[in-house]
Amino acid sequence: MPDDLELVELGRLSLGDWLDLTERDPAAFGPSTASLIYRDKDRHLGLRSPDGRLAAVLGMTVAGIEIDGHEPFGVVGMGSLIVRRESRGRDLSGVLSRAARSRASQLGHDRAMLFCEPELVELHRRRGYALIDARVTVDQPGGRIEMPIPAMWRPIRPCEWPSGHVDVVGLPF
Repeated sequence: MPDDLELVELGRLSLGDWLDLTERDPAAFGPSTASLIYRDKDRHLGLRSPDGRLAAVLGMTVAGIEIDGHEPFGVVGMGSLIVRRESRGRDLSGVLSRAARSRASQLGHDRAMLFCEPELVELHRRRGYALIDARVTVDQPGGRIEMPIPAMWRPIRPCEWPSGHVDVVGLPF
């Protein structure tokens, strides 16, 4: 953890903090998902600088998963990872990812899941996530859609990912 930053636990992120972090970029997470609607995250982990500004945040929420032929289960959905432009290159996303893994184990589910741009798959693989090699569908205001970006998962406790079409209950995270 960088000495100049403090790890803070936050609930929902304020609109002001969000706009400040994203620099009002409507495609802050990549062009392929800029038009999608995401669920609000219940909690965030942040790295706060001495001046009070957030340098980076990562959101977490619990989501339901349904896979044909298997009992429904919950996952800790990781999302909205963003690092302020001037703070990039310091592995702040890695610091937050490690802290989030620790917090996720307290939420009572066996698996964590995320969606990412294709160029970030290898980064998340190095952090212990595996690609979900099945179709993943989510809600959007106009109905169910197939997610246009890769979905990945990692165990929080020893377990496997069931095979089959993945239905995320509700909006993506």
